Amino acid sequence: VDSWRATYRGLIPQGYLEAMSYVRHEHSWRQTFAAGGWGFVAELDRQVVGFASGGRCRSRGRWAGELFVLYVQTPWHGRGIGRALFDATHYELARRGYAGMLVWVLANNPARGFYEHLGGEPAGDNVCELGGARLREVAYGWPD
Repeated sequence: VDSWRATYRGLIPQGYLEAMSYVRHEHSWRQTFAAGGWGFVAELDRQVVGFASGGRCRSRGRWAGELFVLYVQTPWHGRGIGRALFDATHYELARRGYAGMLVWVLANNPARGFYEHLGGEPAGDNVCELGGARLREVAYGWPD
């Protein structure tokens, strides 16, 4: 919740961010893991500073795997944590038999530069609705 609020401030409606609930997100993650989902957590001094999760790609195309989420708390940006989470997720997808990886990111999100720096190739364009706003998102892909 904190990472969403920091990452998307000014990018998605503020009311949506303020309505986010720690309890609902915890419940959602518990359901995901109970259903066989997985993820990676970055921890420093017993404090969670980032996390990532992936799985079978939700869209059809040349990528079998998808990076669903990757967040690093703002004070820890630029320290290699995001890259480590990215690499771990990409490896785990390949280990599970999902060749290639896709990620969707809001078009106006500065994190696009992170995925471009990692060599992601443009792979799609979409419009989603979040908090009553229609937002453009773009996809990046990494073939294996």
